[in-house]
Formats: sequence, C-alpha cells, structure tokens
Amino acid sequence: MRTAVVTGGSSGIGLEVARQLARRGGWRLVLAARGEDRLGPVVAELGARGVRCDVTSAADVEALAAAAAEEGGCDLLVNCAGRPGRVGVLDGTPDDYRAVMETNLIGMVRVTQALFPQLEERRGRVVNVVSVAGTVALARSGPYCASKHAALAFSRGLSGAARLRGVTVTTVNPGPVHTPGFSQETLLQGRMSRLAVIDVERCAARLLDAADRGRAEVFAPRLYKVAAVAQTVAPGVVTRISTAFWNRRRPSTRDAGEPATTP
Repeated sequence: MRTAVVTGGSSGIGLEVARQLARRGGWRLVLAARGEDRLGPVVAELGARGVRCDVTSAADVEALAAAAAEEGGCDLLVNCAGRPGRVGVLDGTPDDYRAVMETNLIGMVRVTQALFPQLEERRGRVVNVVSVAGTVALARSGPYCASKHAALAFSRGLSGAARLRGVTVTTVNPGPVHTPGFSQETLLQGRMSRLAVIDVERCAARLLDAADRGRAEVFAPRLYKVAAVAQTVAPGVVTRISTAFWNRRRPSTRDAGEPATTP
C-alpha cells in the first residue's frame, strides 16, 4: 500500500482526487483540511485518515507530516489547499496580498518541505495545483493572480531540484473549475462563458493522469495553454482584453468576499 497526502482534501479538487484514488485502490489516504465539520464525513466515506491542518500553521503542518509517517511515509503529495483573493490589483491592501500569499504560496512551500524527506526516501511524486491565473495576470484578481504566479515559479523550480533527488513534480494549471470554494456562478450564467468552466471530476482525472505519466506541467483542459502562450508572446493584447473585461463586468472597486474565478 502506498500513502497519498492531499491538502484541501475535504472539498473541491482535493476531495475529488481523494475519491478517484480510493476507487483505484492500493492507497492509504491522509486528507488535510482546516474545517473538521467537512473533513469528518469525507474521512468516513473514504476510510481515510483525517488531519485538521491549516497550511499557514507550522505546527499543523508538522502534525500532518507525522501522520503521514505513521501511515508508512508519503508516496504522493497533492497540494490542493487554496484561498480566493478576488480584489482589484489596486484595491487590495498589503494585508489582502499577504493573506492570500500565506496560503497559496507559503502553505504550499511549508507542506512540501515538511514532507519532502519522506518523498525522497520513497522516490515519490508531488502534484502542485496552481492555476491558469498563475500564467495570465487579471486586473480584478490581483492578490490571487500574484499568489498563483509565485506558486507556479516555486513549482517549476521545485521540479528541477526534486528530480535530482528522485522525486517527480507535476504542476497542474486548471481553468475555472466549479467547486464549493470557488464558485463559477457568473461564468455559468453566460451561454458562451459556461464553456470555459470544467467539471471537477475531469480536472481530477487529468491531474492523476499527468502524475502517472510524470508530466512536468499540464493545463486542464489543454486549451488553456493558449492563454499562457498569449501572455508571453503578446502581453499587450492580453492586457487590453483584461482591461475591457474589467470595465464591463466590474461590480465595485472591491469585492474581496467573492470567490475567485479560478481554482
């Protein structure tokens, strides 16, 4: 039996990854999440081990690593924990940016470093769920995009360093995925924009397939790679499109309480 650790494992992409691993068989599951109210039923459903873990807490992450060690050591780490940050790039305060960075970047770093000795020993795999927002800068989601750009840089850098130590790293950049934590209600209301939203089952399957194949980086679905290429090749065009979208749909100067449009 191999052991998989999934952060953000009580909902969204993390939960669906855990369900698909459970259906495959041959995996002990260690699921980490902040809220015990949602974690409990998932643990019962999947026969998993649940660990209440806020990835911004060093003590919580140490406890997660200890739990994984008790289950035989981590063979697969899936970093799914994330926090939305839908605040305009100029409207967000430094505290807004700091809070989102603490989960989406520092949390990923903290969990990966805590579990890396186990992964190295077992020549395991890491899957970092980043976002298309890590490749394209959007004016209305300043803190979120900034955190995902940083997480993408970390994951890409980790890929090279980890390979030298026998650990494979896969970066997954999903487009908009409809989950409880990242509602896509606005996109789902439009006849054309709803086509941009993918279901969580397909996203999780793409993630696991990429990990199985040892892929360095994938987009889910694949068509979103076009956005990343456009940002690199024609950043001015992307900026103009983003500005037009911002002016047309911006409800207020600040809606930090809304979920982000990408996972």
